[in-house]
Amino acid sequence: MPSDFLYSLAQLALSVSGQVVVLVVLGVGAALVLAQSQALLVLATLGSYLATGVLLASRAAPEMAAVVVMVGIFVSLVMQFTAAERRTLGPAIPAGTTLSFRLVVVVLAAWVAWSLGATASPLDASRFTSIWLIITVAVALVTATDAFKVGVALLVLLAVALLYFAGSTDEASLLVMGLVAGGAFAVALASSHLALAFRDDESP
Repeated sequence: MPSDFLYSLAQLALSVSGQVVVLVVLGVGAALVLAQSQALLVLATLGSYLATGVLLASRAAPEMAAVVVMVGIFVSLVMQFTAAERRTLGPAIPAGTTLSFRLVVVVLAAWVAWSLGATASPLDASRFTSIWLIITVAVALVTATDAFKVGVALLVLLAVALLYFAGSTDEASLLVMGLVAGGAFAVALASSHLALAFRDDESP
């Protein structure tokens, strides 16, 4: 029965502690700002949707959490195929900010998150996830010079939107969830096209 399968997935998600989710989200945010590797950015995309699904398992219907995870898997596959296609186009000259600058930005982002109460005791994993990912997405969008990374940042932002609409609404609308999920599909496909058509970091 599909309902039994979803219930089993929800039980598995509930067994994951909030501390594990926070660690995953920390890694996702750091990867958004620091990583230049497309493989790491794809993992960050998938990690954001898996963390959102785990958080929703305790706040919304299991179907909602399953939808978020499936959306994350789909968009991550699209970005992975895009990354593989870009690798076949040949090596490119890395562009963008230096690692030392990005490290400073991560420290500043962590300070802003702390200032906004993301780490207040007791630690609220959902609140921390929303604040930390929104801050790091904003930083990634400002500093990114590549359509691929911009697409990943927007996809992570949509994961936060799914967490908000599914978890903060008393009667979460399937229509709203569908629109956000459709937006994620559209962003993945559009960023895939732009990343292949315009490579800002490629050599002349």
